Amino acid sequence: MKPAALFALVFFATACATTKASGPKAPTPVKAAPGGPQAPSAPADGSRAPIVEPAVAYMLGLMPLKSTGVDVFRATHPTYDGRGVLIAILDSGVDPGVPGLVVTSTGAPKVIELRDFSGEGRIALTPFPAPTENEMKGAARIGRLTTATTWYRGVFRELPLGKMPGADVNGNGRNTDEFPVVVVKASDGWVAFLDTNLDGSFEDEMPLHDYRQGREMIALGRKPLSIVANFSAGAPPDSAPVLDLFFDTSGHGTHVAGIAAGYNLFDVSGFTGVAPGAQIMGLKIANNARGGVTVHGSMMRAIDYAGRYAAQRNLPLVLNMSFGVGNEHEGRAVIDSVVDAFLLAHPEAVFAISAGNDGPGWSTLGFPGSANLALSVGAVFPGVFTGPPRQGVPPARDVLGWFSSRGGELAKPDIVTPGVAFSSVPRWDTGNEIKPGTSMSSPHAAGLAACLVSALTQEGRRATSADIVQALRMSGRPFNGARVIDDGAGMPLLEAAYQWLEGGHQGSIYAVKASTGVTAAFRRNGFAGPEDSIETFTVRHLGGLRAAEFALRANVPWLSVDDSVDAAPRATEIAVKYARGALTAPGFYVGTVTALNPRDPVAGPLFTLVNTVIVPTDLATKVLFDERRAIGPATVQRYFLRVSQDDATLRATVTLPDSQSQQATVRLYEPNGAPARSARDDIDIGEQDAGSAVITVRAEDMVAGVYELDVVAPPLAATTVTVRAELGPVALAATPQGGGLEASSVGGVEGSTSTGAVAYRLVGAERGYPIAGRGQPAESLQVRAPRWAKRMEVDLDVPADLWDELTDLSVTIYDSTGQQVRGGNQPVNYAFGRMSLALSDSLTGIPLTVEFFPAFARPRGHAWRGTARIRFLGLDAAAGEGKPLSVVAGGRSVIRLPNAPSLDMPEGFGTLIETRVTTPTGSVSARRAVVAPQSRGAGGVK
Repeated sequence: MKPAALFALVFFATACATTKASGPKAPTPVKAAPGGPQAPSAPADGSRAPIVEPAVAYMLGLMPLKSTGVDVFRATHPTYDGRGVLIAILDSGVDPGVPGLVVTSTGAPKVIELRDFSGEGRIALTPFPAPTENEMKGAARIGRLTTATTWYRGVFRELPLGKMPGADVNGNGRNTDEFPVVVVKASDGWVAFLDTNLDGSFEDEMPLHDYRQGREMIALGRKPLSIVANFSAGAPPDSAPVLDLFFDTSGHGTHVAGIAAGYNLFDVSGFTGVAPGAQIMGLKIANNARGGVTVHGSMMRAIDYAGRYAAQRNLPLVLNMSFGVGNEHEGRAVIDSVVDAFLLAHPEAVFAISAGNDGPGWSTLGFPGSANLALSVGAVFPGVFTGPPRQGVPPARDVLGWFSSRGGELAKPDIVTPGVAFSSVPRWDTGNEIKPGTSMSSPHAAGLAACLVSALTQEGRRATSADIVQALRMSGRPFNGARVIDDGAGMPLLEAAYQWLEGGHQGSIYAVKASTGVTAAFRRNGFAGPEDSIETFTVRHLGGLRAAEFALRANVPWLSVDDSVDAAPRATEIAVKYARGALTAPGFYVGTVTALNPRDPVAGPLFTLVNTVIVPTDLATKVLFDERRAIGPATVQRYFLRVSQDDATLRATVTLPDSQSQQATVRLYEPNGAPARSARDDIDIGEQDAGSAVITVRAEDMVAGVYELDVVAPPLAATTVTVRAELGPVALAATPQGGGLEASSVGGVEGSTSTGAVAYRLVGAERGYPIAGRGQPAESLQVRAPRWAKRMEVDLDVPADLWDELTDLSVTIYDSTGQQVRGGNQPVNYAFGRMSLALSDSLTGIPLTVEFFPAFARPRGHAWRGTARIRFLGLDAAAGEGKPLSVVAGGRSVIRLPNAPSLDMPEGFGTLIETRVTTPTGSVSARRAVVAPQSRGAGGVK
């Protein structure tokens, strides 16, 4: 997003820096795995300075602890700082060598365990006879540590680690180095040697044992990457060792760890994260080379390991996972059930998970943050990041993060916390200390939980997840104008949460299901019919305090419910009635029913029944026109647009009447809550940008249902916009035989005729590929970009039911040397994903490999199917004028596409022609279609 917040954030960062450095990208809505928006990477030579000097960042409060009252709580209770608590960071890795992640506030080791569940650092080892010094320089030194006659060797390669600079582990400006590795069995266990300086000798190399033995690490390069070793036993009969090198080539997990529990960050005394007394275990679940996506079963295996590790050492456990992808079927994701099962089996563990960065649209909260028992955390944009401080002017207020994913079908998020922070990064990532996203909110919440657990533990009291989570909710301060599906209980205050616990209250865990099987009632398309006036919720007790009776209270007049209901032994049904007559005007209506325990009403809600009714504007009968709409600072203006035909064309226009002094951000969402595939990212308008945004959803991209169009004002300034949304005059469907389109009328008065002029443009080439996935391995295909191509698009479409089984899926493009193409990596966030990247001249005419990399929630994947479409764009030439079109309401007319022109295309590709039907008033229908594919075999992906 680039309303005032972006300009302020960049200005603030650069104004405070002692050396020139570009500011980080503002929180653009992208997936939370790993950690949402990405800041610019440091150059390979490591020349960047911190975006703000750490001492200045500390002084200015860029670790925004004041927002949640951590500063006040710590001053009152200095020892309740997380000490005695273990925080598991399930992420891209944690660099244990950076200042701030070395010791806790008590002087104990900060990072006590590091384990790799991603396989990214797995070194393939082969046995060989123990060599002589003549055969391998340094063999004599290694031989003094072992009596084994069989040694093992392998190679640690940079190229598979992905993009610079993270993949340049020794900082020499290239990512093609290969480091020889030798492993032997010493008297104290397995030990590895790396030829870190590539001089062909192990004489000067440090032995590297498993991290848990002595917390050993090595660091390569001038701005080094810290590397540790994980050893495990191999399979019989030879029982060769299994070596995983653990590192953070993303920087994301290290940043997250600093927020949760950093102590004296950057060696600045007093500069801490939320719970500086807590210890950390870093559990790597991400393949950073493929955009930080998880791998088969990595979440599940890491969660299980954290539980066993903490139980064996009798340590209270808080987990944090700043990961997630978009839901297709809310409540049905396999990983959600894994998280819930773990928390039922470990009632004392608190699990904070980021909500996602697809906001501000409703029904965008991703999994596994959608797990019922997880503490799902949305984002606040801290006022301290909106501009440099001015004498005598109070700091700007915190606002709800526009990028933070929202609930709808889910009664989530639970709370919101600061979603921007200046925190620790690996030394190669200097310059990216400020990162935004709900990835930053989640560890803040985990740190708050650790402080509360620490307090109760030191007081000799048992802390349960139900109590801790309810305390944070009860201390929450909702944001003005926000609904419960925007910010949950609001932003917590740590001292208030502690006082709630001191009051002897107990938390409760109830599973709530609406009639549709999800945790909230969400009528996106209005009411189903005259009889649709009652919603029945089913409530089951899962843990914590169990009430015998529920006192029920509705917060809006259009909801009615019994004053009290007796709790049934197993499942309690609660009927909520809607006053439909109050819900007729287009717009949205959100209301809640709160259940209290009559014996302790001040303890807060036992559960909440969330109801949302959307009355959309039906574009088939009406054009949406909202002129000069005033939008307050940090406010979202929502429009819901019903489109009944798959093959219609939607055009939405948002204009700033005063574009010289105002700003706004525009975003469009598809009926399932996914950002529209035709406009996936924010569109910023005003000031230095254009004063209007036009979003066109062509017929081939249309998904029938209710779209959401959001316009967001900057955090500190109001704006005024004019919004128009309409459908094109006709729907354009592909004919079954190909080579033509079938036009049918859209909307209008019954009996009217749609007329328009038909024109064709040549835009590129396209080919579809069936994918037959085998489960565990990645799938790939090869294609050669034509010389004329300026842009490449890759669409991936998998069944929604398959999506429920995954935790991630990425698309990566490699050139003929195995290097990732710049911009050629994208984690897919929904069952349909689209990657778009610019093609330089060096990438045309050569083979490109497109890889599809899935991750199943459970360790053993299975066969799967999907469809990929690859298109090359760059042509923009008239391909002929069609005949005038006239379609009677209820009738149909066939549009014959022109013959495909001769065009240099890859094998199997067809010419891509765009057909446009324009009415005299300027209304447009459009569709792209493939003409006369030049196929020499269907081809598929294996």
